[in-house]
Order: sequence, then C-alpha cells, then structure tokens
Amino acid sequence: MLGETEENWRRCVEKTIALEPDSVTIYQMELPFNTTISKDLLKGTRLFSEPVVSWSTKRRWVREAFEALEREGYTLRSAYTAVKDPAARFIYTDRLWQGADMVGLGVASFGHVNGVHMQNKDTWEAYSEAVGHGELPLNRAYRPTHDERFIRELVLQLKRGTIRPSYFKNKYGVDLLDRFGGELASLASEGYVDRAADDEVSLSRAGLLRVDTLLPRFFHPEHVGIRYT
Repeated sequence: MLGETEENWRRCVEKTIALEPDSVTIYQMELPFNTTISKDLLKGTRLFSEPVVSWSTKRRWVREAFEALEREGYTLRSAYTAVKDPAARFIYTDRLWQGADMVGLGVASFGHVNGVHMQNKDTWEAYSEAVGHGELPLNRAYRPTHDERFIRELVLQLKRGTIRPSYFKNKYGVDLLDRFGGELASLASEGYVDRAADDEVSLSRAGLLRVDTLLPRFFHPEHVGIRYT
C-alpha cells in the first residue's frame, strides 16, 4: 500500500501469522491507469505524499511473507495465496480459473458469464446511475474465440504455479508444449520455469512472484500492451 515500510510490512506479516488464518492472500499493488494515484504519478501533481515502492521491493516483501508462512506450516496455492490445509478446496482457483461463470460487482469489475467476458462501467458516476435506474452497469462485452478461451484459461492456471498439458489437450485439443514451446523454453532459460516436459509445467519461485508480468508472452500479439481500467 501507499507508505508501506520495511518495519510496517514485517509487523503486518507477524500479526497475520499470530491470527492463524486458514488462508492468506497477498497482492503486489498494481495501479491501473484510471486510478487517482496513477494520474497523480503521471502528472506529478503530488496529491499523495507517501511513495509507492518498486516492483523489486514488492516481490521481495511477498517472497519473505510466503517464506514466513511456510515456516509456520502453510502451503502456497497460487502466486497470491497460502493456505493451512493444502487439501482444502479453494473455489476461486479450483473453478473460476477453469472457466466457471463469475458475475462482476463494482466499478470497472470484470465478469465472465456463459462464455462472454464483460466489464462494468469504469466511473462511479456512470456505474451508480445505471444501478439506480435498475439497469445492468455494463460498459463492454466480448465473446472470446475457442483459441482465446484456451489462452485465457492457460494464463489463469499459470498463476497457480503448475499446469498439466494433458488437461488442455483434452479440453481444447491443443498441444501446449508444441504451441508454446518457444515461450516456455525462454522462461526456463531465464529461471522462471523449473519443469516444462511430460505432463507438468511448473514455475520457479521467482517465476511465481512475477507471473503477471510473464503472462503476456502467451497472448495474441494484438492483446499485448493493452492498457486497461
């Protein structure tokens, strides 16, 4: 968060462990370009006096937090979540990341319903006006192609750290190791993939901590570099 410090972060991790939650989710703060903080940083208006730390610091803090949780018996379920019981179901990753429907609620929220990807209106005024009139506050929608659905599920499941090519072969008829052999080889050469053969592709801890920046390698060219709100 804004103003996060080394001391504050360590204290947050220690208090989290003391609470003994069943699940802990940690996100590295990302700033879409339509946020007030991003506009402040881009325009240099200095509305916010507290700094946003660098990506390398964010990744280190998350790595240190996960290592502390692992020492207490937690298991990583994804690039963001550690759980006490690795056998417990986590519907968000177990079902939604395999293509299940999700209705997005809130300003600029994304949803995926009946094969259609959609996003709500991206300002509070437009969103609240639509809701106030009993209308769906949708801003845009898109029905992905078969190949786009395959890539969507691939990048979502990569966030779990391990994927099985046979799953995608059975569901989409795509040989993952053949289709993205070059991309996987480049990730392995950079130390972000531990294994990419047979029926398992596993990210290294370094790859897991920066997975969101690695995923565009699997996008269609026209989808790379798109800004979103």
